[in-house]
Amino acid sequence: MVVILFRTIIFYAALTVLMRLMGKRQIGEVQLSEFVAIILISELAALPITDRNIPFLHGLIPLLIISSIEVITSFICRKSPKVRKIIDGRPIILVENGKIINENLTKTRITPDEIEAEIRINGYRQIQEIEKITLEQTGKMSVLPKKKIENGAGKK
Repeated sequence: MVVILFRTIIFYAALTVLMRLMGKRQIGEVQLSEFVAIILISELAALPITDRNIPFLHGLIPLLIISSIEVITSFICRKSPKVRKIIDGRPIILVENGKIINENLTKTRITPDEIEAEIRINGYRQIQEIEKITLEQTGKMSVLPKKKIENGAGKK
C-alpha cells in the first residue's frame, strides 16, 4: 500500500510537470492532438501506479515519449501551416449572412438548436442579426454580428 501511495504521488508530480511543459492552454481549448496525448498519458500513468509488477521507469518513459511527441508536434504545427491544417483542421463556417449552412452543420454534427443557443448566449435574438458563426479548431463557436448602420450613415 505504501508503494502505491508513493507511486501515485510521484506520477502525479510527473504528470503535472509534463502537462505544464506541453502548454498552458486551458483544458477547454485543447486541440485534438493535445486531447489524444492527455488521454494516452492518463491511461499510461494509471497502470504503473496500481501494478507493482511494472517497473517505475517502464511507466515513466512512455509518459516522457508521449509528452515529447506532443511538444514536437506543436512546434512543427507552429512552423508549418500545411501540417497545422492536417493536425488541427481549419475553422468551419456554420452561418453566413444570417443563413445556416446545412452542409457544414451536417459535417460537424451541430444542430440548428445549438446555433440558436450560441446566438442567444452572445446576446442576440435572431439569426438575421448575425453575419457569421464559425466553428473554431478549439471547438468553440465565434459569433460575428452584422454591422449596424447608424441613422444617416451610409445613406445619400
